[in-house]
Amino acid sequence: MTGVKTKKVLVTINNNRLSGIERFVFLLSKYIDKERYDVTVAVPTRGPICDLFEENQIKYFVFDNRVNETHTLTGVLSLFRNILKCRYDIIHAQAGIAPCVIGKFLGTKLLVEHKHGLDFTTEQIQNMSNMKLYYERIKKYFVDTTITVCRNDKQTLIKRFNYDESKVSVVYNGLEDIQDFEDDDKGAGKKFVVGTIGRLTYQKGQEYFIEMAARLTSEGYDFEYQIFGMGEKFEDYKKLISEYSLEDKIVLKGYADDPEKALNGMDLFVLPSRYEGIPYVILEAMRAAKPLISTNVGGIGEIIQNGINGVLVEKENAEILAEKVKELWNSPELRNRISGNARKHFLENFLVSGTVKQIENIYS
Repeated sequence: MTGVKTKKVLVTINNNRLSGIERFVFLLSKYIDKERYDVTVAVPTRGPICDLFEENQIKYFVFDNRVNETHTLTGVLSLFRNILKCRYDIIHAQAGIAPCVIGKFLGTKLLVEHKHGLDFTTEQIQNMSNMKLYYERIKKYFVDTTITVCRNDKQTLIKRFNYDESKVSVVYNGLEDIQDFEDDDKGAGKKFVVGTIGRLTYQKGQEYFIEMAARLTSEGYDFEYQIFGMGEKFEDYKKLISEYSLEDKIVLKGYADDPEKALNGMDLFVLPSRYEGIPYVILEAMRAAKPLISTNVGGIGEIIQNGINGVLVEKENAEILAEKVKELWNSPELRNRISGNARKHFLENFLVSGTVKQIENIYS
């Protein structure tokens, strides 16, 4: 593409593992127009994501070798030196304003903050302290545009945090398609598997998944339950499983290095989150044509039509989760219809090519 200046882009992340935000950055870096955009990724500490970048010839550097998932003073200074040296045209910060603050100070032409979900429940947003509210509101003065992953988050930024509507863009996440699914061998006598994938945190609400399993087991349903993920709630959930005497029913599977393989082993996917934007795992379940049940939080209701391509329930309610699992278990026809519609909706709306095109439009 002769005559077009290649723009230097710095994309920052706060984690070294392939979670949702990091998956977005990887796909963006892989599929963006290389003739128009020269992308470098800033990674806080070396980890599995670095191996993936190297395999795909994606440029990156490690800016903080001490602490993961936060900006230490050492890391901020390292980031400052890199931005000063490289003079990027665009800084695209994921879930953290610090890189944009540095860019503002150094005169970067375009500063973008990408909010992959607001880290609060609806109740927390409504009852936010004045100091916290002020902090969230001043962030907009350090960026030129803010990206959200759903309309719900955009409206919250406008109504609660006083963002300018013209400076907030909604870009839905996208994924590569997978044509060939590895069918898990459902041999004779194999149990029906209900699973969930997500960090073991307050946000993801896996205690309601565990309580759901306890309710179903007490009613005589002999299912297997799989929980993929690691986090600060691991020991709490291990103890809760023991209290319900469900050690032979619920398996804590650890971090899902391969979400596709994890999903292939499930007959039904459940997401019991307290708050979300639009998590990648929902898109992955849709792509894999898995029937799914999710709490109706954040932007999930923007992509799931209740009873059509998934089932939506209220949050923090194990009883309704159990009822919907029973409903889908008792109707293979309903499961098949929902899973087929989910895959169709994914293909029509959530391929990565559309996501990258929207980001390129913002960059330009």
